[in-house]
Amino acid sequence: MTDISFWTHPPETTVRSSNSDEYIITLLDPPLPESTAKLSPHDRVRARAFAEAFPTVDAVLEELPPMPVSEVLFAETLSDLDLITIGCWGNVTCISDPALATYDAGMTPVLNEVTALRERYPSALIVGSAAPDFGETHTEDVICLPDGLTLFASGFPAYESPWFVDGDPHTILNALGIDLADLTDEDREDLNLDAEPHLTNWGMLGGLVLEHCGRRLRDELEMSVFRVRHTEDYTSMMEEMWMWTH
Repeated sequence: MTDISFWTHPPETTVRSSNSDEYIITLLDPPLPESTAKLSPHDRVRARAFAEAFPTVDAVLEELPPMPVSEVLFAETLSDLDLITIGCWGNVTCISDPALATYDAGMTPVLNEVTALRERYPSALIVGSAAPDFGETHTEDVICLPDGLTLFASGFPAYESPWFVDGDPHTILNALGIDLADLTDEDREDLNLDAEPHLTNWGMLGGLVLEHCGRRLRDELEMSVFRVRHTEDYTSMMEEMWMWTH
């Protein structure tokens, strides 16, 4: 541990990573616009305030130059795991944080942080998804509607069990007025909502909800990049999950 980090290994230590890593939570404040709505430019001040208040973050250490939404940060070292991105475009707030990619021993960081955000933003639609690939992909997906209706699904897509699913995807879609008949046959087949949990594309379902409710990102939009010190608990869990020695 150092004065600016809770890591117990050097910041240049190589970590496990792949191009399929994903760990994102998105909030849409009311009123929810139509899917064709044009999002406002990025608000850097609001992004920093959101970063400082996010439960996985102990402190914001540095604000780096903003990056386009079309780019993605990939972690190669422990130091890279200190980088988070936040986009604030009008009613849409989106955070990507490697701390959300922790699933060992039944941990549910996405559900935990969506639940915490639900307390702060009770009128928001919140969608969270993490799909870290540490040799085998594990997914954790949460959809929380403003009225509290929630869907949670977590497991390994390569295996039939163990899976945990709480909530009904069709109830979520009906509540938002999303008609599966409006999707292409290919999209309905990819979603596979009536299949066993390991065959259902839960991340695609969350994306469908966000696109329907107005999160249509454009290449010219930017997002903030922050170097943070994660909390001691999250740092410990991340070091356990991301290290090659695990």
